Amino acid sequence: MKKSFFVLAVSFLLIGSSFAQVKISGGVLGGLNLANVTTDPDAGDVLDNLTGFGAGAVFNFEFPSGFCIQAEPMYLQAGTKASNTSGGVTEELKIKANYISLPVLFMYAFQTGENQVQPYIFAGPSLGLLVSANLSATVSNNNASVSGDYDVKDSLKTTDFSALFGAGIIIPAGSSKIFLEGRYSLGLSDINNTKVLFGGSAVTIKTKGIQFFAGIRFPFGS
Repeated sequence: MKKSFFVLAVSFLLIGSSFAQVKISGGVLGGLNLANVTTDPDAGDVLDNLTGFGAGAVFNFEFPSGFCIQAEPMYLQAGTKASNTSGGVTEELKIKANYISLPVLFMYAFQTGENQVQPYIFAGPSLGLLVSANLSATVSNNNASVSGDYDVKDSLKTTDFSALFGAGIIIPAGSSKIFLEGRYSLGLSDINNTKVLFGGSAVTIKTKGIQFFAGIRFPFGS
């Protein structure tokens, strides 16, 4: 009994010591999202990237080993665009979907010398909460053009689950840290909330994106 109590006490001390060494910082980030979607059945030949932006906050928990956990609640624009020309008529479609994105990233920063640039890698899940979605459509020929905007929020599911992978560098700036990174977002869930059929099958739609972000973190406390 005494031995078990001793082991338990030592374990709590070690855990407490580890958390005491955690460096907590917060900040902001922003950047571009080259957004698109994948579909099943595949319609990739008519889809193109839509340039959106993302911006939000950063909360980082850094452990002595170089391992970090980082939460990034942000506003993120996603979507896609497509165009097709047939018989002298051009159709252009653009879908913009706005999300509150909640990524939680597991990061590892490679150890370098003090006040030197530090590379890092990361991966983690993200939950997107749909705020709004809009479809812009334009049909034109040599003589005329007709366009319209439509609210299509009800056509998309309210949540989007995705996985993030990426790498970046940390640049020391006094007690703060500037970071630059690139990441890939891979949608894991079907966001189509309609029964649209393509070749006799319901269309599955998943988001994807190539993202470039920059930000700064400030330490909390001493």
